[in-house]
Amino acid sequence: MENGLGAHLGEHLNFIYISSEKEAFFKWKPPQSFKSYLLDMNIVRENKMEDVFFHINKGNMKIAYIRKEELIYAIGSDEKVQFQILEAILEETYKQFNEMYDVKVILSYGNVSSGTFAGFKSVLDPLIKDFLSSEAIKKVTVHCRVCDKMLPLYLKRSYIENADSYPVSIVYNHKGHAILCFIDRNYGVRGVELVSITG
Repeated sequence: MENGLGAHLGEHLNFIYISSEKEAFFKWKPPQSFKSYLLDMNIVRENKMEDVFFHINKGNMKIAYIRKEELIYAIGSDEKVQFQILEAILEETYKQFNEMYDVKVILSYGNVSSGTFAGFKSVLDPLIKDFLSSEAIKKVTVHCRVCDKMLPLYLKRSYIENADSYPVSIVYNHKGHAILCFIDRNYGVRGVELVSITG
């Protein structure tokens, strides 16, 4: 498989943190992982913009995060996981976390410990295990003329379904180059163009 994920997405994830400005309230890491990602969390806390996904490429790790109301939701993975998958996991994490807990009320008491949210692991483990076959994402294939290959592109369904107009454009960075893909409301690929990467 071109993306190298197979069916075991959890093996490619490094962490999921739900954090306030000062401390992490919930941490998920794969079994037998002893790494700490506190320095990475310090980086994501610096951005004050709310309801916007941000991406960081850090060596062989990708980090996606979003600030929602009082909390920051962050996820880290190896380089094989596409950012659209990471964003979709965070959207589902936010939704299910807020269904399980009345976050505003709990945080209003102050002095909240991480143990308060420990039970969320029982929700997150199955979510991660079955995520590649979930309704939150859709896989399409796009042709890259640089590689002369058909590549899998994962799309966050909410990105397509909530679009203001169609086709929706999405940039897919792939092995040092990028393609701009145009996707219609039925997940049909309407065109693919090579784009320059600047920075």
